[in-house]
Amino acid sequence: MSRLSIRHAAIGAVVVLAAVACGSGSSNKTAAPSRPRASAPSQTPTSAAAMPLPPGAENMKVAITSPADGTKVTDNAVTVRVSTSGYDDTCDLAGKPVLNATSGHYHVLIDKSLVNMYCTPEATVSMQNVKPGTHKLTVVPTLNDHAEVEENAQSITIDYEPTNPLPAITDATETGTPSIKILSPKPGDVVSGAFDVTVQITSFHPDCDLMGKPGVVGYGHWHLNADSSTGPMQGMGTMFGMSCANVFHATTTGFKSGETHSLIALLTDNSHAPLSPPIEDKVDVKIG
Repeated sequence: MSRLSIRHAAIGAVVVLAAVACGSGSSNKTAAPSRPRASAPSQTPTSAAAMPLPPGAENMKVAITSPADGTKVTDNAVTVRVSTSGYDDTCDLAGKPVLNATSGHYHVLIDKSLVNMYCTPEATVSMQNVKPGTHKLTVVPTLNDHAEVEENAQSITIDYEPTNPLPAITDATETGTPSIKILSPKPGDVVSGAFDVTVQITSFHPDCDLMGKPGVVGYGHWHLNADSSTGPMQGMGTMFGMSCANVFHATTTGFKSGETHSLIALLTDNSHAPLSPPIEDKVDVKIG
């Protein structure tokens, strides 16, 4: 198939993916030798080699309707209002097979570092661990496999001057080895339509306010993938989504009845890079 070129989001590392730059230029700190830590940072979220996109991807468009470019932000979060066109904006198909460019979602980045994926008219970005000053917010239309149509990205700058700055979150001091375990569904369960994936996390602090920010030892979040947690974009091609809670609301939309798929829950750092060595759990389920 002919495809447009784009640079994939190696969603990696805050500026480990790039510096969430919270303008901060800070990088992941080294964890204690006994604790897993993030893999080496890549320069930017879109630093991977150019990859082809399916026909029609050029029609996937986004527009930032607010805030205006140059807005001064005094709160500790900024809400970005986004309009989309040229595709069906849905998160139900995230991580599912890409057959064409008729569906997808959008990514929000701060200073070239991925914050999260969205399929809503508004996306709220926390300014936790972001330094005061000028920052760039970027919205980019994205296929189901999280490949970004970078040519159609839209960006604005904001001047972050907090009235009451948030206390910085710093490295955790505990020494236990992080873990994640899928409690439900159980291996062999049949799932259909909307279903919940419940996990138990220990010795690790999920915090979505830190997504896209410089690394903080012992902090991050978790991804839910189908069938694989490796590959391009640090394994994000099969990712349903990201979570900082113990429950992820998933759906079988995009899968066929009778198929068997592996659900994989894996711990990641603030820049969406899997911990190293990887810490994950997997169960096989049947689609009803």
